[in-house]
Amino acid sequence: MKYLLLVLLTIGALNVSAEQQSYLQQAKKVGENVWIGPQPTENDFNEFAAEEVTAVINTRTQAEMEQLKFDESQALKQYDIEYGLVEIGKGHDYSPVKLTEFNDLMVANEGKKMVLHCRSGHRASQLYAAWLIKYKGKTEAEALKTIQSDETELTDSMKALLDQ
Repeated sequence: MKYLLLVLLTIGALNVSAEQQSYLQQAKKVGENVWIGPQPTENDFNEFAAEEVTAVINTRTQAEMEQLKFDESQALKQYDIEYGLVEIGKGHDYSPVKLTEFNDLMVANEGKKMVLHCRSGHRASQLYAAWLIKYKGKTEAEALKTIQSDETELTDSMKALLDQ
């Protein structure tokens, strides 16, 4: 019975510690100064400012963002954090134009700490992988490894970004 209680307490402690992890601890670190994660909450912006994140690139659509209870771009202004939007989703397909828009934001924020996000982090990851291939000369395998993907080849979305 003591062992069962110990196991249950340990599991409970692990669940609590996972819930207490900060946004950046839970996000995927994909570069020296780049994290990819899900939609941050308004409270996460305090952490971003404290950790000197200076840019956020969002890959959700404006229609998706309007469903939130806060205006992300306005909230980030309070912390002097740059905000960029590359809409991918309903009515905004993956395309080479989107990859060019993303590259423009990456170049403008080069060397800065930045968070890339969408709802779950999936669209942002695909965009980042395609960017690594086209603009940073990475192989497909290197790009997939960087985004911590289990895929062994590019997804159709990544191919669309790369016009393949």
